[in-house]
Amino acid sequence: MSYEDKKIFVIDDLNTLRETIVSHLREEGFGRIYQAIDGQDALKKLEELYGRDEKIDLIFSDINMPNMNGIELLKELKSDERFVDIPVVMLSSENEKEIVMEAVMSGASNYILKPFTKMTLRSKLGEIDKLLA
Repeated sequence: MSYEDKKIFVIDDLNTLRETIVSHLREEGFGRIYQAIDGQDALKKLEELYGRDEKIDLIFSDINMPNMNGIELLKELKSDERFVDIPVVMLSSENEKEIVMEAVMSGASNYILKPFTKMTLRSKLGEIDKLLA
């Protein structure tokens, strides 16, 4: 699948990790990647993008962030008809069953445990290809 025309949003408060994810996504062929530092920043930027009629195809969001964490963001996205259909892949170093279940029950499309490799990211992209078609 070609990802060149897909718009991706990466949300993580850690700049180095966010940049690593963006780098991996560019290597996979994604051309349009937007970034935010937390859930509040992401919602603001999504509002701006959708105001310009730019739709996001996929979101990667960390769970543990200041201001608005990833689960809170996920719930906001899934309660807004503009964003409800965007697949969201949650990223976390938390491997506790309760946190993973809360993410899934809140509407996460997938979950990646940090730290992860480029191959793990590639594998997850393969799992969600049908959502990007």
